[in-house]
Amino acid sequence: MDLENGRNLFRGIMILIAAAIAYWVNTTAGLALAVFVGVLTLQSVFTDWCPADLILKPMGLKKSSSHTN
Repeated sequence: MDLENGRNLFRGIMILIAAAIAYWVNTTAGLALAVFVGVLTLQSVFTDWCPADLILKPMGLKKSSSHTN
């Protein structure tokens, strides 16, 4: 698994957690988490950096060789 796949996996998990929080705990908190994940996703498109990288890089995930800057 490369870094981009790890980011997508992390985003998907966070969105599912946000949906569960919105359904079972608090709608506002769940939607706030979903918006936060969405804003960070938009930010990562422009900067090619995602806060999840702080977790994923120490786990050994690297950028794929097909990704160019």
